[in-house]
Amino acid sequence: MSSGPASRRNQIRELSLAEVLAAVFSANLPDRRRQEMASALRTVSRVLGKPLASVPADPRRLSDRLKQVSPLAIDISPGRWNNIRSHVRSSLALVQRMAPGRHLNNMSPAWEALWTQLKSRPARIALSRFVRFCSAEGIEPEGVTAATFVAFRTDLDHTLLNSPDRAFAALARGWRLAQKEIYRWPRAGIATPDRRNRWTLPLTRFPASFQEDCKAWCDRLAGRDLLEEISFRPARPITVRHRNFQIRSFGSALVLRGRDPGTIISLRDLVEIEAFKEGLKFFIERKGGKSTSAIAHLARSLKSIARHHLHLDRDHLDKLGTIIVRLEGGRRGLTETNRARLRQLDDLQNLAALLQLPRKLMGIAARNRRPHRGSVTAQIAVAIEILTMAPMRIRNLATLDIYRNFVRTGPNGGVHIVVEPEEVKNSEPLDYPLPPQSVEIIERYLREFRPRLAPAGSTALFPGRSGGPKAGNFLAQQISNTIHTYTGMRINPHLFRHVAAKLYLDANPGGYEVVRRVLGQRSINTTVRFYTGLETASAVRHFDATILRLRKEPNN
Repeated sequence: MSSGPASRRNQIRELSLAEVLAAVFSANLPDRRRQEMASALRTVSRVLGKPLASVPADPRRLSDRLKQVSPLAIDISPGRWNNIRSHVRSSLALVQRMAPGRHLNNMSPAWEALWTQLKSRPARIALSRFVRFCSAEGIEPEGVTAATFVAFRTDLDHTLLNSPDRAFAALARGWRLAQKEIYRWPRAGIATPDRRNRWTLPLTRFPASFQEDCKAWCDRLAGRDLLEEISFRPARPITVRHRNFQIRSFGSALVLRGRDPGTIISLRDLVEIEAFKEGLKFFIERKGGKSTSAIAHLARSLKSIARHHLHLDRDHLDKLGTIIVRLEGGRRGLTETNRARLRQLDDLQNLAALLQLPRKLMGIAARNRRPHRGSVTAQIAVAIEILTMAPMRIRNLATLDIYRNFVRTGPNGGVHIVVEPEEVKNSEPLDYPLPPQSVEIIERYLREFRPRLAPAGSTALFPGRSGGPKAGNFLAQQISNTIHTYTGMRINPHLFRHVAAKLYLDANPGGYEVVRRVLGQRSINTTVRFYTGLETASAVRHFDATILRLRKEPNN
C-alpha cells in the first residue's frame, strides 16, 4: 500500500476526532497529559456543536472551523483557548504527521547564531518557525533554496494555524528584512503569491476614442457639467472611480476572451448583445460557472450606460434586461449571506448579547489597565450603540461631528443625531432622537475616554490619529472584530440597517413604512423589495398565537 502524500491525504479525510480520542487513551502518556488532551478534544466537540465522530481530523479543515470561534463569546479565556488548540494539535500528532509548534524544535547552532542577531522582534517571531523547521530537517543556512520554502509552506498545512498564508507572508517580510540587516543571512529569494488584480488592462491599452467615451460617461455620472440636465443624482467620487474600473475590467474581459483591444472603440462595443454575453462569460467562468451579485451589478452598470449615455432603443435594453434577470436568478432584496447572518438573531441569547454589548464594552473599557486601549474599546461601544439605535451607513457614522451632528433639544432635553441631506448617500436627511440610555453611554465616552484619543481642536466623534474622523473602513473592521470577539457572531456595520428592519418587522409584521423612515429610504418599494419575507416566521408565530388563543376561548 502506498504511503505517499496522496495516501496520507486520504487517511486524513477518513479520520475523525473520535478516533483521535481513542488514540489518546491508548497512547503511553502521563495521566494528567491524557486528561488534558481528552478534555481539549471534548471542548472542541462542544464548541463546534458536533459529536467527535462527525468532526474530521484534517488539520486544515479543523483549523478553518476553529478560527471562526471567538473564545470570549463562549466564556473561555484566550489563554485557555490557545492551550486547548495546543492539546488538540498534540492529539492529532498521535495519528498523523503534524508540524511542530514554533517553539518545539531546537535551532541548530548555525541558525541560532544568525537568528539572535535580528533586532526586530516581529521578524524574529515570523522567522522562528521556519528556522526551527530547517533545523529539524537538517537544512543549514547555506542549504536554503526555493524548494525549502515550498516544503515549509506545505508543512504549514499540517498545523492548526489560523492562516498559513498569513504566516508565510510574514515569513517573507521577515526574511527580506533579515537579508538587509545581517550580512551572512542566506541570499535565497522567497516569493509570496500575488493576489492583486493583474488582468485588468489600463485604459491606455484601448483606442483614444474609447478612453474619451469612458471619460465623458464618468464626467456625466459625476455631474461635472453644471449646465447639463441629467435624470439621476450625481454620483460620489468613489462611485465614479468604481464605474470607471468596471468599464476597464469588462473591456479587459473581452480582450482575454480573444477580442483585439483596437476594435473596442466606444462604450457601445461593450453592450452589443454578443459582446455583452461574451464579457459576462469571463466573469461567470472565474466563479466556477455561477453568477454572483457583483456580476449582476456589473451588468446593471453597463445597462445604465446603454440607457442614459448611449440612449439605445427599448428592444436592445429589454434584451440586456433579460440577461440580467437570468444572472440574478430570481434573487431580490437581501442576499443569502445577509439572511443567514440575520438568522443568528433568532436565537434570543445572541440577540441579547448584541443589544447588551455596548454597556458591557463600557465596563471592560473602564477596567482596562491600558488607558488608550480602554478608550478605543469605549469608542467602539459608542459606535455599536449608535448603529443599534440610529442605523446609519458607515460613512455617516465615521464622520459624525460632536458639534455639527449632535443637537440638544433643551437644557434637560434629549439629544438628536442630525445629518444633512448633502452628507447622505440618497440625499435624504437623517434625524435620530436618542433614548436616555444611549445618551448616557455617549456622554460618558466624551467625558472619560475621548480626551485620550483626540488631539486639541478635534471635533470628530471618532477621531483618528490626526484628529480628523477615523477612516470608515478601519472603524467598520474594528466594529466587526469586536462584535465577533464578544458574541461570536459575524455582523458588519451595514448589517445593522437590516438588523433594525428585522427586529421591528419581527414585532410588527408588515410595518414597512416605519422601517423606511428609520432607514431613510426614499421609496417604500425599496423597503418592501428588500425585506419582504424577512418577517414571515414572526407573522406565522403571531398567526399561530391568534388561532391558539381562539381555540382556548369558549364558544359564544
